[in-house]
Amino acid sequence: MIEAEGIAELINQKLSEIEPGTLRFWGEWFGRPYDNAHRLVSCDAPQTDLLYIHFNEGELLSIWSPRDLHIGQSRQHSRPILRITDAVRIRWEWFSYGRAQIAANRYFEEFVKAADSIEAKTNVDWYVPNLRPVVTEPALEIL
Repeated sequence: MIEAEGIAELINQKLSEIEPGTLRFWGEWFGRPYDNAHRLVSCDAPQTDLLYIHFNEGELLSIWSPRDLHIGQSRQHSRPILRITDAVRIRWEWFSYGRAQIAANRYFEEFVKAADSIEAKTNVDWYVPNLRPVVTEPALEIL
């Protein structure tokens, strides 16, 4: 089975066990640590190396060449977490919370793995982000 397809299948099988959580990409939190809760609603793999994870508020997490899925208990918290150890690229897209879900209110954070670093960019326009992902951290964690 193709890696992305296999990961999508496993995530869909365990959807009811994965509690909402805060996202972290290569060690970089989306928002403050544990300050928000994103609920997974479905997962699919439209291409052989691309995984889509859909969330309850219209958010989309795209992961290219995902590797090494772990769904289990957090060491710090007694609730299930989801971790993908490695990927080539991750793009998190969301609508500005509390505003209409239209293209003008859609934002992203994107992380691309290079040989020894992670390049990060975003279109956030209400503050100057200081994204500092770390290549040795897991590509994705939902904690």
